[in-house]
Amino acid sequence: MDILKHLDNFISSRHLKRGEFANIISLSSSYVSEILSGKRDISIKFKKGFQSAFGFPIEELPYRVQISPENNSTQDPAKATDETIYCKIPLFNIKASSGHETFVNNEKIGADLIFRRDWLDRELKSNPNNLFILSAESDSMEPTIQHDALLIVDKSIDRIITEGIYILRRGDTILIKRIRKLSENMIELISDNPAYGKETIELNNQPEITILGKAIYIWSGRKI
Repeated sequence: MDILKHLDNFISSRHLKRGEFANIISLSSSYVSEILSGKRDISIKFKKGFQSAFGFPIEELPYRVQISPENNSTQDPAKATDETIYCKIPLFNIKASSGHETFVNNEKIGADLIFRRDWLDRELKSNPNNLFILSAESDSMEPTIQHDALLIVDKSIDRIITEGIYILRRGDTILIKRIRKLSENMIELISDNPAYGKETIELNNQPEITILGKAIYIWSGRKI
């Protein structure tokens, strides 16, 4: 499915007309209509408008499933169950290191945290089945991520699409790093704390590196 189909599904899922969508991303209806109809390529200003309005880059749209309760149009609100209002997100017993000093390999689930589905829809725009939570155990991503902060991670984003903060496994160690894609085979691992350095990695030479997901929310309430 190409990005235009995902866009069309996304707009429909939010019950928007094309003109309303164009207004939200601050572009003219005619300009947006030409893009959605395939008559014009997706432009930089379209991408910027989308990310500003919805909080994530358009490139991630195929990996983010819009949440809408099943049979929403026919369900009696008075009979809504807890399952339609709330959902559980697992809290993993993993202490992820932002630096390079922590060795962690305990992946047992510690607990489930309860979230309102409408909050997840509004704030994260991700399928709750793709989410998990873990804690940061280093200061190397400060001030963006404080030591002991809880992170909500989307595990469906398991490759580097756009620059962001990702959870990765390197051998037996789990790290939190800002990752910048330099080429198809080259990435840069960045610590937001200037006291820590950067590292350029050639993926062909690092087969032990696995992307576990992208951090999309900090538990303190600051969206990434």
